Amino acid sequence: MLRRRALPRIADALAEGAACVSPSSVMAEGIFRTWLREESPSPSPPIRLFRERDGVRALILKPLLELLADHYVGEATVAKAGGYTKAAALIQYSLPTSKQTRSGDFGEMVATEFIDAETAFRVPIRKLRWKDDRQMAMRGNDVIAIAASTKPVRVLKCESKSAKSISNTAVSDAAQQLDAHDGRPNPSTLGFITKRLYEEDRDGEAKVFQDLMCDGVSPKNIIHAIFALSGDDPCDKLAKAPGPAHPEIKRGVAAVVIDDHSEFIEALFDVGHGSGS
Repeated sequence: MLRRRALPRIADALAEGAACVSPSSVMAEGIFRTWLREESPSPSPPIRLFRERDGVRALILKPLLELLADHYVGEATVAKAGGYTKAAALIQYSLPTSKQTRSGDFGEMVATEFIDAETAFRVPIRKLRWKDDRQMAMRGNDVIAIAASTKPVRVLKCESKSAKSISNTAVSDAAQQLDAHDGRPNPSTLGFITKRLYEEDRDGEAKVFQDLMCDGVSPKNIIHAIFALSGDDPCDKLAKAPGPAHPEIKRGVAAVVIDDHSEFIEALFDVGHGSGS
């Protein structure tokens, strides 16, 4: 049962200094350089592997709670609702309580932050803000990003997997999802992004995605990515992932290891959800 008296918990965690701290400013130097350290890259195939830095968890709690609120609700909505304290219920009832959904959603969030901070691609929207049922995973491609500064536009299509231990089946499933639609982004996902961008009066960006939806994109301008958030090192399994079915499509692989994966995600969402200590 949800405890209404606990609703202010995320507000308590975030309200102090909220007027001058935003997720964008917190992440300005990249969450991967604040929270995580990169291991030496594997020689073949290349897999970017990150682990949590020692002694930073207490410092990163507030930025991660801000990240939850931003991905599920959004800074502008929180501000219009009266700030974190008055928006506590809105935030709480936007967050899933299902362990599986929490893990999957958080994996997509971290994948999004990785792409924005560590690649030349940018993710246009925080799609979790449009979930119509907080307990359900969203359909379509996990993450779509573009490098709009190049002509023609380059597209990154990412599948994210999050679990205490990533299985070979999960890796194979990610590869199959990337190969769907001839390796191109799902047109429904492109349409979803286009509509959200038009609704936000970001017409120039919306037109880029509308053109991708209608005209398609050449395989040579597509990058596939498999992203794993795991409690153990998944590199051996990721290294066995089949390559793209289309020979012109390139693929990148990245992983983040959080040793207490399940407990960490549960504790983080419980604070955001207004329960726990």
